[in-house]
Amino acid sequence: MRRFLILAKANMLMNVRNRTTLFWNFAFPIGLILLYGLLWPSVISWLTAGIVVLNIMSSGLLGDSTRLSNLRERGVLRRVQATPLPSWQLIAAYVVTRLLLVLAQCAAIIATAVLFYGAEFTWSGLVVALPLAIVGGLVFLALGQLISAIAPNSGAAGAIGQVVYFPLMFVSNLFLPIEQLPAWLMRISQWTPATMLVDLIRPALVPIPAQQSMLVTIVGLAVYGFAALLLAARFFRWEPKN
Repeated sequence: MRRFLILAKANMLMNVRNRTTLFWNFAFPIGLILLYGLLWPSVISWLTAGIVVLNIMSSGLLGDSTRLSNLRERGVLRRVQATPLPSWQLIAAYVVTRLLLVLAQCAAIIATAVLFYGAEFTWSGLVVALPLAIVGGLVFLALGQLISAIAPNSGAAGAIGQVVYFPLMFVSNLFLPIEQLPAWLMRISQWTPATMLVDLIRPALVPIPAQQSMLVTIVGLAVYGFAALLLAARFFRWEPKN
């Protein structure tokens, strides 16, 4: 337990001292809330749910996709492999740290919407949204690790993450209702992990019906998460490619 806590603390410090992490996961989503609240104050609660999912998505696809690659390139993973430290403790400390940061980021986004624009959320809705945010964090963390595993270096990992992130940002019902998309794109959009996640979190925060059955959505997210986890484990490397 002591080694786990030391690892978790070290991971947390690395994250909070990383300017890129602070920008994309704190400054950027909070800036979006402030901007969208000025433009569309009447739907700020609806938009807040989308920004929460956007933050979870960016944490995995932009953050986790490059972080492991950086550690691999700097030789940190190789040195860890040579120690008697169990691999599961390293993984567990990393996952717990990332999920805590995701929850802190989500709380900051919701608090900004409430304090600046009077967004209204019930405590029961927030309680329901909490485990859903954790599930989403795990799914996108796994997707980020898959990108890191297949990318040859951190630069490529960041590029692949952005190629996936930005299209999802615009077609996944985060800010634009998917009903306004072309029919062919709407059919694709409803099966993206971001659309599935927002279709779980938004009805918990805002009294609106879900687009799809909760069972279908949860199974869909589980498929994404487990497939990404299995592939990430299959292609994981302790050392960078030569």
